[in-house]
Amino acid sequence: MQLNNKSEFITSHKFKKIKEPTDEEFNLFRELVLKDLGLEWGEDKKYLLYARVQRILQTNQLENFQSYYDYIEQSENKKELQDLYNAVTTTKSGFFREKQHFKFLRENVFPEMKKYKNNRYSKLRFWSAGCSSGEETYTLAMEAHDFFGTAMISNGGLRILGSDVNTGVLELATNGSYSEEQIITIPDSLKKKFFIPTPVGGKNPQRKINREVQKIIQFRQFNLMAEDYPIATKFQLIFCRNLLYYLHPDKREYLLKKLVDHLETGGWLVLGITETGYKVEGMKKLAFSIYQKN
Repeated sequence: MQLNNKSEFITSHKFKKIKEPTDEEFNLFRELVLKDLGLEWGEDKKYLLYARVQRILQTNQLENFQSYYDYIEQSENKKELQDLYNAVTTTKSGFFREKQHFKFLRENVFPEMKKYKNNRYSKLRFWSAGCSSGEETYTLAMEAHDFFGTAMISNGGLRILGSDVNTGVLELATNGSYSEEQIITIPDSLKKKFFIPTPVGGKNPQRKINREVQKIIQFRQFNLMAEDYPIATKFQLIFCRNLLYYLHPDKREYLLKKLVDHLETGGWLVLGITETGYKVEGMKKLAFSIYQKN
């Protein structure tokens, strides 16, 4: 320690520089994320591994990626593996991202749900799979609340599940606070209706989703590559956007089957706009990578 002229303690410790993973070390992690997360990594992902994980090695005073791999394998604490998942998963999200999907919901999907709300769609259940920091999930909730109104949504009429394997982004999603820059794509009418008006915080003030929206959402952590999902219901609408792209073809096929299995007959599956050309058994394609279960 050294003391500065303001009588504050400053740490002089510096992290030891970590070498980039060797080909052998990279292959260990490539096989691990394929097995656990379904991710398909090419050689270009070696630097991604290094950039995102080196701080974990430094914090735990590990010499190289081999020692980190051994550390994970030998640890009885699942936190070590979870830290790796959090580091290597892609977490890009945004409100009203790929807005064509939400236009299609308002013009086609929601009207059909409302038409049959007294029988087939008396209770609406939506799922945002791979929800990241919650922007997609909250967009769904705001759009549905605005369309159907409080009367239909109250008393359990609408419930939305947001799930992700990354616990770090789920904390952000559960908190439901976003900067002015993050919410710039939300229409002003929805901001006024569903966000607490006064920003909180100092240099980077944030706006918080109001309780009316938060109470219809549950965020949960689980792995889409798991054999059994901790879900006891089927859904009328599932969003799983911009995730399949990162998966090995076999894992992609596995996930699509699981998603279709968790859809009610007549339910809708929404993939990313660029996620085209995938064969989805038991579904008919409508538009913008949107499918409906036969």
